[in-house]
Order: sequence, then structure tokens, then C-alpha cells
Amino acid sequence: MVLVSDLIDGADLGVRAVLLPAPHAAVTWVVATELLQPASYLEGGELVLTTGLVMADAEAATWREYVASLVEAGVAALGLGTGIAFDTVPEDLREACRIGRLNLIEVPLEVSFASISREVGAMLQATEPEIGAEGAGNEETLVLQQLTRAAAKDNQSAIMRALASILRGEVSLRDATGRTVVGPFGPEATGIDDEVAECIDRIRPGGMRGAGAVGLGDMRLVVRPVGITGEPERYLATVQRETLTRAQTLGVDLAWSFLNLIAESSKAFTGWLLQLVGASTRHLLAGDIAQGLALADQVQELILTRLPSPERRSVPATGGGHQWRVVCLEGGSADVAGLSTVLARLLVESRGAPVGERLLWRTDRGGTRLMILGEVERVPSLLEDGSVTPWTERMRIGVSGPVGVTDLPRGAQQALSVCTGTRQLGQAVRWETSGLPSVTDLLDEERAQAFARARLGGVADQPELLELLRIYLSEAGAVQRIAERLGVHRNSVPARLVRLRRALGVDIEDAEQRANLWFALHFWAE
Repeated sequence: MVLVSDLIDGADLGVRAVLLPAPHAAVTWVVATELLQPASYLEGGELVLTTGLVMADAEAATWREYVASLVEAGVAALGLGTGIAFDTVPEDLREACRIGRLNLIEVPLEVSFASISREVGAMLQATEPEIGAEGAGNEETLVLQQLTRAAAKDNQSAIMRALASILRGEVSLRDATGRTVVGPFGPEATGIDDEVAECIDRIRPGGMRGAGAVGLGDMRLVVRPVGITGEPERYLATVQRETLTRAQTLGVDLAWSFLNLIAESSKAFTGWLLQLVGASTRHLLAGDIAQGLALADQVQELILTRLPSPERRSVPATGGGHQWRVVCLEGGSADVAGLSTVLARLLVESRGAPVGERLLWRTDRGGTRLMILGEVERVPSLLEDGSVTPWTERMRIGVSGPVGVTDLPRGAQQALSVCTGTRQLGQAVRWETSGLPSVTDLLDEERAQAFARARLGGVADQPELLELLRIYLSEAGAVQRIAERLGVHRNSVPARLVRLRRALGVDIEDAEQRANLWFALHFWAE
């Protein structure tokens, strides 16, 4: 038997006791989780490890509820990893554990959760000598070793292959629509795509706290969001026997934790990547070609740093001789943000596009417009990629004609003109097939943007009114269609339009004013 006090006194774990009201509580295993309500996944006796990321802004009442749920589940102790969400153990958590008489341990940043799991596993095995080579204790140790080796590769596929072997069932990563993006690994479970998609749709409102399960005869499908902060982009789907062994339960919990940490690391990397990609695109569309291409080279260098050393290669200087296309997409801010994230994933997973197939983009107009630059033949395949279509199907899409790198600003004008004029959502319209040119092609962009700022100054800091104006103009003032686009009841639309009219200071039903506002929106850029 391993006691909580043994973790402090007799083991070289590097953890610190914060509060030990029940030092002789028996520890049965270690569970690392970032769930706000993990009790339903616990059996009792666990040392629960968490960084507390989902509790970063929690009030005292939330900490009390969290601790109370752990106490009710029979948890032996709670270990808080400091140095990520919290520099020190919060006083509210300390007080909640004192009230609930729950042992509280601090895990410094330099101590990994995996090392604690290994050490506790060894301690448990040492105290249970009667368990033979084929017994449960050895099985748990093997699971720990298998997953720890996989996690050392910092690779989702390696972890999931190990998990599939442990569960002896299918394991896959799915996107928000239920489409498989990594895997599947393990014995195939046929015909589960609809069940996975329905389960994800059901748990999505719960964000990172959601989880769902579906019975499949003598098997069970479990879907869990992957990540710690923000909205989940991927979900772990496992198909397993109804009753798991303790070792299998350990494997699921540990693999899920590793996947969550990889996802968070990827988000930080993606943030840097998006900044660099956006800066490169802005320079190129402003005609600053040398700086834009230099930044594009840095994008590839950044991506290549994620590769193991033997796979890295030098990035040759970018030439400007190949042809480009510019794509303009307009839609809701959520769709634009989602598409931008997918593009970043495509860029990283392809290890950076080869020279001549660059993929760059930026968001503007309050996050409702996306401008993409790509090699002339890469753009059509990009728009047909199954990972982007769930986002683009709700957006207007305009594609420029082929242009040289020095003509990218003109290409952007073409794409913007086509995008603004199209009514069909999800259908890419090319400049070559769009018909007569637009009057916007005759205007100087700098002067047009000054005109836009003057016209839209009254709603510049109110994105909901900017979006209402865009929909109002694109739907020619039709109240029912405006309501459908906004997702509101039609009776609420007139009051919204009154607010818009007052903020703009013009009669939005006047034809000339509508034309002015349309031009202003066309060139609006924050």
C-alpha cells in the first residue's frame, strides 16, 4: 500500500506538501486531467494532477465545488502543477481543500506529471509482490512505459497507436464535423462516422468540458475534446470494451493528457506562425515585395524548426517569377477564424509549401474577410480540400486572375471585386469568368480607404453594426433574409436597423447613401 505521506517522505518526486489533513490516505493510481469536473472518470484513491488552466480565473465558490467533487469521488490527493496557470498555489484552493479535508500537493514546473506516474507506479508494484509477471501491476507499468516512449516523440500519431494497442480498439482524432484527421489506428470499427459526428455536435456547446459516450453493442464509443484552453478543434474518439481494466483506464487518461499538452504547444506555435504569415501577406499586398518574400522565407524556416534534425533542409531564396492568385473570402468572424486555423494546420502538416507553392493569408475588416495568396495552381486544390470546405461553404469567395508577384495588389482588387459581387455562398468565382469589370477597379485604394473611414466612423468600434450593414446591403434590405443571416427573429430586425441608421447618421434606404456605404464597406480595413 502506498500512502500520500509516502509521496512526500519516502519518494524522490520533487513535490511539496501544501496541506495534508489525511496523510494516511491510500493512493491507488495517478490521473492527470484538466477537466473542470473529472469525478465521473475517477474510481477513488487517485492522486489527481492538474495545471488548473481551466481554473485560471476561478472564484472561491468554483474551487469549493471542484474540491467537493474530488472528495465525493474518494480522491486521495490533489497535485497542482505551478508555473503554468499559477505561480503559487491559490489561497482559495488551499482553503477549499482545508474545508474538504483533501490532501493538497504542489508540483513545481520542473517536475513532469509523467515522472510522478512512473514513480508511483513503481512504488505500487513494489508494495504488491504477489502480482505476477502477467498481473495487473505489471500491465500498468507496461502501459506507462509504452505511452511515455510514444510521448517522447512529441507526435500525436505515436501516442494514438500506443493507445489503440492498449485498448485493442479503434482510436482516431476527429475535427469539429466528425471527419477523421489523424488515424484511425487499431482494429477498424466500421460505420461509426455518423455516431461520432452526432456525439461531437452534442458535446460541442460544453467546449473543453464536454465529453460523450455511445453504446455500440458490447463496445463503447467515447469522444473527448482535445486541448486545454479555447474552443476544441479536435476530438479523441475511442472504441473500446464496455469495461476497461485499470491499466486501460490509466492508458486512456495518460494518452489524453499527452494529446492535450501537444495541442496547447501547437496553439502557441500557430500563434507565432499566424503573425508571421499575416505580416508577409500585408507587405506583398502593399507592393513591398522584397520584405514580403523575406518574411515568407521566415515562415518556412519557422515550420522547419518543428522537424527532427535529419529531416530539416535549407530554404532557398524565394523567386518572384511564378504566377500567383489572390482569393478573397467574406463571412462570419467565426468562419474566418476557423478557416485561418485550418490553413495554419495545412501549412504545418505539409512541412511548409515548396518554393512556388506558397500559402499566405491575412484577416481584415474586423475579422470577417480573409485574403489568401497562393501559387496559381495551388489555389483550386486548396479550395476543394475537405478540411476547408466546412468553413468556406458559408462564405462568399472571389478569385483573381493569374498575376505576377509585383501585381499582387491588383490581384487583391480583382478578388475583392468578384467576392463582393457574388451572391452564391461557398462557390468560388474566378475573375476570368465573372463578367464585366467593377467600378471599384478604377479607384485608388488609399483614397478609397480614407473615404471608407470617413463614412463608417460611426460604427468603426461596433463590429455587430458593421456586420449588420454588410448583411443589409447584400440582402437589399429584405428583412426576412437579414433575420435568417443574423439568426434572429424578423421582428427584431427593424430595431437593429434604427440603431444602424442613428450610428451612421444617414438614411440607409436612400439609393445614393446605399451606394456610398457599399463602396465604404468594400474598402473598409481596420
